[in-house]
Amino acid sequence: MKKVLFAAALAIVSGSVMAKGYQAQGCGLGSTLFTDGSSLVHQVLGATTNGLSANQTFGMTSGTSNCELDKSGRASTVFIEANKVALQNDIARGQGEALTTLTKMYGCSNASSVAPVLQKNYQSIFPSQAVSAEQIDGAISSLVRNQKACI
Repeated sequence: MKKVLFAAALAIVSGSVMAKGYQAQGCGLGSTLFTDGSSLVHQVLGATTNGLSANQTFGMTSGTSNCELDKSGRASTVFIEANKVALQNDIARGQGEALTTLTKMYGCSNASSVAPVLQKNYQSIFPSQAVSAEQIDGAISSLVRNQKACI
Protein backbone atom coordinates (compact mmCIF):
# COMPACT_ATOMS: atom_id res chain seq x y z
CA MET A 1 0.00 0.00 0.00
CA LYS A 2 2.85 2.38 0.81
CA LYS A 3 4.39 1.70 -2.60
CA VAL A 4 1.12 2.58 -4.35
CA LEU A 5 0.77 5.85 -2.42
CA PHE A 6 4.41 6.72 -3.06
CA ALA A 7 4.03 6.00 -6.80
CA ALA A 8 0.88 8.11 -6.98
CA ALA A 9 2.54 11.01 -5.16
CA LEU A 10 5.60 10.74 -7.37
CA ALA A 11 3.43 10.75 -10.50
CA ILE A 12 1.73 13.94 -9.37
CA VAL A 13 4.96 15.71 -8.49
CA SER A 14 6.94 14.68 -11.57
CA GLY A 15 4.31 14.86 -14.27
CA SER A 16 2.06 17.74 -13.39
CA VAL A 17 2.09 21.49 -13.68
CA MET A 18 -0.43 24.26 -13.44
CA ALA A 19 0.37 25.94 -16.74
CA LYS A 20 -1.75 27.25 -19.58
CA GLY A 21 -4.88 25.07 -19.77
CA TYR A 22 -3.46 22.08 -17.95
CA GLN A 23 -5.04 20.61 -14.90
CA ALA A 24 -2.93 19.49 -11.97
CA GLN A 25 -2.36 16.08 -13.60
CA GLY A 26 -1.07 17.65 -16.82
CA CYS A 27 -2.40 16.82 -20.23
CA GLY A 28 -2.92 13.38 -21.70
CA LEU A 29 -5.40 10.54 -21.35
CA GLY A 30 -5.70 11.07 -17.59
CA SER A 31 -6.85 14.67 -18.05
CA THR A 32 -9.56 13.60 -20.47
CA LEU A 33 -10.87 10.80 -18.24
CA PHE A 34 -10.62 12.62 -14.89
CA THR A 35 -11.72 16.19 -15.52
CA ASP A 36 -12.18 17.51 -11.97
CA GLY A 37 -8.74 19.06 -11.42
CA SER A 38 -9.71 20.32 -7.96
CA SER A 39 -10.29 16.80 -6.62
CA LEU A 40 -7.16 15.18 -5.17
CA VAL A 41 -8.52 11.74 -6.12
CA HIS A 42 -8.98 12.84 -9.75
CA GLN A 43 -5.50 14.39 -9.78
CA VAL A 44 -3.93 11.15 -8.54
CA LEU A 45 -5.96 8.99 -10.91
CA GLY A 46 -5.27 11.32 -13.84
CA ALA A 47 -1.54 11.50 -13.17
CA THR A 48 -1.36 7.73 -12.68
CA THR A 49 -3.26 7.14 -15.93
CA ASN A 50 -0.92 9.53 -17.75
CA GLY A 51 2.10 7.73 -16.34
CA LEU A 52 0.82 4.25 -17.14
CA SER A 53 -0.43 5.06 -20.64
CA ALA A 54 2.71 7.04 -21.58
CA ASN A 55 0.77 9.12 -24.07
CA GLN A 56 1.70 12.66 -23.04
CA THR A 57 4.49 12.95 -25.60
CA PHE A 58 2.11 12.05 -28.41
CA GLY A 59 -0.47 14.49 -27.10
CA MET A 60 2.09 17.28 -26.85
CA THR A 61 3.47 16.76 -30.34
CA SER A 62 0.02 16.45 -31.91
CA GLY A 63 -1.86 18.97 -29.76
CA THR A 64 -4.44 16.38 -28.69
CA SER A 65 -5.59 14.96 -25.32
CA ASN A 66 -5.90 18.42 -23.74
CA CYS A 67 -2.31 19.17 -24.77
CA GLU A 68 -2.20 22.53 -26.47
CA LEU A 69 0.72 23.80 -28.49
CA ASP A 70 2.19 27.15 -27.54
CA LYS A 71 1.72 30.22 -29.75
CA SER A 72 4.74 29.33 -31.84
CA GLY A 73 3.41 25.81 -32.44
CA ARG A 74 6.50 24.28 -30.83
CA ALA A 75 5.64 21.11 -28.99
CA SER A 76 9.05 21.16 -27.31
CA THR A 77 8.15 24.35 -25.42
CA VAL A 78 4.92 22.76 -24.19
CA PHE A 79 6.82 19.64 -23.14
CA ILE A 80 9.41 21.72 -21.28
CA GLU A 81 6.68 23.69 -19.49
CA ALA A 82 4.94 20.48 -18.39
CA ASN A 83 8.16 18.70 -17.35
CA LYS A 84 10.47 21.54 -16.28
CA VAL A 85 11.57 20.10 -12.93
CA ALA A 86 12.11 16.58 -14.28
CA LEU A 87 14.02 17.94 -17.27
CA GLN A 88 16.15 20.15 -15.04
CA ASN A 89 17.06 17.14 -12.90
CA ASP A 90 17.75 14.95 -15.95
CA ILE A 91 20.05 17.53 -17.55
CA ALA A 92 21.93 17.94 -14.26
CA ARG A 93 22.40 14.13 -14.09
CA GLY A 94 23.05 13.76 -17.83
CA GLN A 95 20.37 11.11 -18.28
CA GLY A 96 16.69 10.42 -17.77
CA GLU A 97 13.32 9.91 -19.40
CA ALA A 98 12.42 13.60 -19.80
CA LEU A 99 15.79 14.31 -21.42
CA THR A 100 15.46 11.33 -23.76
CA THR A 101 11.94 12.37 -24.79
CA LEU A 102 12.96 15.97 -25.43
CA THR A 103 15.95 14.98 -27.56
CA LYS A 104 13.62 12.87 -29.71
CA MET A 105 11.36 15.90 -30.11
CA TYR A 106 14.39 17.78 -31.51
CA GLY A 107 14.86 14.96 -34.02
CA CYS A 108 17.88 13.38 -32.35
CA SER A 109 18.04 9.61 -32.48
CA ASN A 110 20.65 9.23 -29.74
CA ALA A 111 20.11 11.04 -26.42
CA SER A 112 23.51 9.92 -25.17
CA SER A 113 25.19 12.24 -27.69
CA VAL A 114 23.10 15.25 -26.57
CA ALA A 115 23.10 14.68 -22.80
CA PRO A 116 26.78 15.57 -22.15
CA VAL A 117 26.47 18.82 -24.13
CA LEU A 118 23.38 19.87 -22.18
CA GLN A 119 24.88 18.77 -18.86
CA LYS A 120 28.04 20.81 -19.54
CA ASN A 121 25.92 23.89 -20.37
CA TYR A 122 23.44 23.47 -17.50
CA GLN A 123 24.00 27.02 -16.15
CA SER A 124 23.30 28.63 -19.52
CA ILE A 125 20.11 26.58 -19.95
CA PHE A 126 18.85 27.27 -16.41
CA PRO A 127 20.39 30.64 -15.41
CA SER A 128 17.68 31.13 -12.75
CA GLN A 129 14.58 29.49 -11.31
CA ALA A 130 12.44 32.04 -13.17
CA VAL A 131 13.66 31.00 -16.62
CA SER A 132 10.74 30.42 -19.00
CA ALA A 133 10.07 27.33 -21.08
CA GLU A 134 10.63 29.41 -24.22
CA GLN A 135 14.08 30.48 -22.98
CA ILE A 136 14.99 26.89 -22.07
CA ASP A 137 13.78 25.68 -25.46
CA GLY A 138 15.82 28.35 -27.24
CA ALA A 139 18.97 27.57 -25.27
CA ILE A 140 18.69 23.81 -25.83
CA SER A 141 17.81 24.23 -29.50
CA SER A 142 20.81 26.50 -30.00
CA LEU A 143 23.16 24.10 -28.21
CA VAL A 144 21.93 21.09 -30.16
CA ARG A 145 22.31 22.96 -33.44
CA ASN A 146 25.62 24.77 -32.74
CA GLN A 147 27.39 21.87 -31.02
CA LYS A 148 26.13 19.41 -33.67
CA ALA A 149 25.21 17.15 -30.76
CA CYS A 150 22.19 15.67 -32.47
CA ILE A 151 22.87 12.39 -34.26
